[in-house]
Amino acid sequence: MADASSTFFHSDQVDSRPMKHALMLRLLGYLKPYWPGLLVLLLLMAAGAFLEVMPSEFTLRLIDHHLANGSLRGAGPLIAAFSGLLLLGFVVAFARFALLAWVGQMAMLDLRMQLFSHLMRRSTHFFHRNPVGRLMTRVISDVQNLNEMFSSGFVAIVGDALSLMAIVIWMFIKHAGLAAVALGIMPFLLIATEIFRRHASEAFRETQGRYAAIQAFLQEQLSGMSLLQLNEQEPRSRSSFRELNQKYLDAFIRTILAYAVFFPVVEFITAGTLAALILYAGFKLQAGTLTLGLLLAFIQQSGRFFRPIRELAERYNIMQTAMASSERIFKLLDNEEEIREAPGAMVPVFQHQLRFEDVSFAYEENGRLVVRNLSGEIPKGKRIAVVGHTGAGKSTLVNLLMRFYDTSEGTITLDGIDLRRLRLKELRALFGLVLQDVFIFSGSLEENITLGRGLDARRLESALEQSQLHDLVDRLPMGIQTQVGERGQKLSAGERQLVAFARMLYEEPRILLLDEATANIDSETEHKIQQVIEHVSHRLTTFTIAHRLSTIKDADEIWVMDQGQIAERGTHDGLMAQDGHYAKLVRLQFETEESAA
Repeated sequence: MADASSTFFHSDQVDSRPMKHALMLRLLGYLKPYWPGLLVLLLLMAAGAFLEVMPSEFTLRLIDHHLANGSLRGAGPLIAAFSGLLLLGFVVAFARFALLAWVGQMAMLDLRMQLFSHLMRRSTHFFHRNPVGRLMTRVISDVQNLNEMFSSGFVAIVGDALSLMAIVIWMFIKHAGLAAVALGIMPFLLIATEIFRRHASEAFRETQGRYAAIQAFLQEQLSGMSLLQLNEQEPRSRSSFRELNQKYLDAFIRTILAYAVFFPVVEFITAGTLAALILYAGFKLQAGTLTLGLLLAFIQQSGRFFRPIRELAERYNIMQTAMASSERIFKLLDNEEEIREAPGAMVPVFQHQLRFEDVSFAYEENGRLVVRNLSGEIPKGKRIAVVGHTGAGKSTLVNLLMRFYDTSEGTITLDGIDLRRLRLKELRALFGLVLQDVFIFSGSLEENITLGRGLDARRLESALEQSQLHDLVDRLPMGIQTQVGERGQKLSAGERQLVAFARMLYEEPRILLLDEATANIDSETEHKIQQVIEHVSHRLTTFTIAHRLSTIKDADEIWVMDQGQIAERGTHDGLMAQDGHYAKLVRLQFETEESAA
């Protein structure tokens, strides 16, 4: 069996190791609008670092000035000050975490909105190459990983660094010898940390990529579950999913092994440092150059000193996960696959005709041409139909007219103006597109017709009447406010097709594009749709991709496509008289329908 993850995982990989500093600087750019909050946060962290060393100061004074004399007399103010210090520490910590959460969430809100807006501008080709599950991972999971970095990683590391600085300064002020012993073990700790970093970094990145592969695979399999069950493909899907999970587990275990070594090493170094402090202090106590209170205060501070170092592994985990996520997020944000407007693009005005002029097109660069040197005219008010075998390039013409793709060669013009020189939003507003596969959003029937374009009661009533949807609306329990379910699961295929026509008519387009709109529906609904098309096509320019040839007999001109080219063109009667490609298609379909009957 081929590698089940190859399709989903490979595109999440990067060509080289990320530039961590460049990634970090780019991430910090999202915090820039909230610099006043960050300034206050820095002051709170500095206050927290100061409060970090004060308990040891109280410990030293309480032991040396009071307990050493065998009495707590006069210690009341000291104990009261210590209690106040604890309360102040609580307030500072609360304010710090609350402010940190607010800044982080605001930055992530901005990033999510930027990602979503960026996705809205990508070309159709981009979405054909990127599974929905992977894109959802970018917008949801990867952004959440960055939020973890801001709330528990980067800023926490800054706070830990300030605390460590305060502790080191306090140690050297109080006793340089003890401070030197406590910090003498630091080189060994830095070496252990660097070894851990090198071994864990690649494992973290691979773990995130494997996780994205699982999400992409899962989304596709769940979307096609009925097809899987129909063809009894559950064992194959389980096998592929097990393979993806095993690869994720293998990568994750490598990160666990790195932790399994690093944590005991840090604990060993911490214990060794404590033993060295006690041994050194024993000699100093005998010499009378060290007090018991100072020793206990040092032991207390050494524990505080190693606490953030012991947490380094967790911090590093968060940082590495965030770096891997940011790498993929910025790779997505740097993607420039979009249909661009030309500078100074004009508002389209449709008065005469649409024209294909020697158009050629391939979906992939240097790939197979699906349209070859095609030329043809769609006059205003006329009905043009396109027929041909599957793969002849019929639907590609609709994609090119809507500028979902741009031509590889040649031009498409509207009243003599290249479509690429027209404003994209207004150009697409000219068209009313009805596809064979209709996408219905979760929500009410009304929302699926208006699509957020503002409710106009007159237009809505007209769309319902022209699309013959009144019967459906009357049957639904809540009328037009009835919830249609995810992807319109409460509607039949024919009803979804009628909704698509109502949606199109509500927009009041100038040009009607039908891409095999009657291919997969029953005869009764097809008859209704044919009535809708017949009524609408007399006042709209109509461009129809036809599957059932009986529906296009009245077209003003029929294009017969073969291998991306127009092999024949003319009226139905004229093409039948030629007894060429079109006549052969009609006879073949007629024989097929007779056999089915």
